[in-house]
Order: sequence, then C-alpha cells, then structure tokens
Amino acid sequence: MTNVLVLTGDYWHPSDTIKPLIELLFSEFEWSVSMTEDPNELLRCERMPDLFVSFKDVIENDQIPTPIWCDDKWSEALKKYVTEDGMGFLAVHCGLADIPQDHMITQEILRLHFVTHPPQCEVKFIPEKTHPITENVGEFTFPSFDEHYIMEITPNAETEILGYTVSKHGRQPALWAHDLGKGRVCGITPGHSTVNLTCAHYLKLLKNAVKWCARV
Repeated sequence: MTNVLVLTGDYWHPSDTIKPLIELLFSEFEWSVSMTEDPNELLRCERMPDLFVSFKDVIENDQIPTPIWCDDKWSEALKKYVTEDGMGFLAVHCGLADIPQDHMITQEILRLHFVTHPPQCEVKFIPEKTHPITENVGEFTFPSFDEHYIMEITPNAETEILGYTVSKHGRQPALWAHDLGKGRVCGITPGHSTVNLTCAHYLKLLKNAVKWCARV
C-alpha cells in the first residue's frame, strides 16, 4: 500500500472542491490516503508518506493580511523529505500559487514561479514531450473556464517542461517534472474547479503524475 498525504483548504479553493477528485484519483486498493488542511501534519507524520500532494495556496486567505504558512522550518523539512528520504512531491494549481520568487521552495524544489493569472477563460492543455506523465494524454480543452496561470522558469533551473496551457492570453508552461535527490517533483498549473479537476483527460494526467512521483 502506497501512502499519500494530501494538503487542501484555502479561501479560494475549499477542501470540498478537491475531495471528489481524491476519491477518483487514489484507489483504496492501492493507496492509503490521509487528507489534512494543516501543513504541519507533514512534520508530524510518524512515517514519511511516499507522496505529498499540495492543493493549498501558501496564503490561506488573501482577503485579510495572512502570512505564508511555509516558513523556513517547514520548507527545510519538505526539501529533506524529498531529497534525502525519497518522498514524491506533486503541487497542483493553488499548491503553486503565491510562493515568493526568492523562496526556497520556488528556487530549489519547484523551480518555476507563479506570477499571476488573468480572469478565467477557456484553457487548452497541450502535451509537449513523451514522458510517463503524458502517456496516453492528448490535447484537450477543459470543460469549464479555468485560471490560466502565468509562470516563470527559475533561471538555470534543471527541470523538463512536459506540457503547456494555451488560451486567448497566450501559451504558458503547465506541466513540468524533475528528479530531486532521491525524490521526484512535479508541478501542474490548471485545475481550479471540481468539474475541471475530475474531467477524464485531466484525471488521466493526474493519475500518471502521482504514479511517477511515488514511483509506483
């Protein structure tokens, strides 16, 4: 049984919008799933999970002054679990948002930086390279309008851009992955709503990503 810890819950992305995906993404016969809204649950794990998945903005509520929750202690622990202990790390949509450009997670772990997003619009995903994460995933348009994230690649970052999103606002990196020490890291930018998170094409992409990150 593969252990996965899933972090959810912020002002714009409440946990209830993610839960329907989790039930589809992780088979009860293959995965032991823990869900939490508390980032520090990762630090309290008696056993390091095989995979950590973040669907949580690092600013829990941007409607009021709220500091980011990924402080130095938490970020150093994440880096250790990935690089030294071999944990997989997958950050999806809001799990990538609002991390400062000079933050360790941006610079050393994710290696791409979220800049902003325009108003929701029609978004198409286009795979760029053959990779286990893009296996049997072709071009598709999300069934509902989505947030088209504008991303910047960290200078000299060693990562592989595997797919792009395209909309009336242009073309942006949307899927990337790399090894990091003993672990693996993947970032995926689309997925604001339940209907988009659970559409068949995107679900296939996410299933490939969790298996690749967790080495299963």
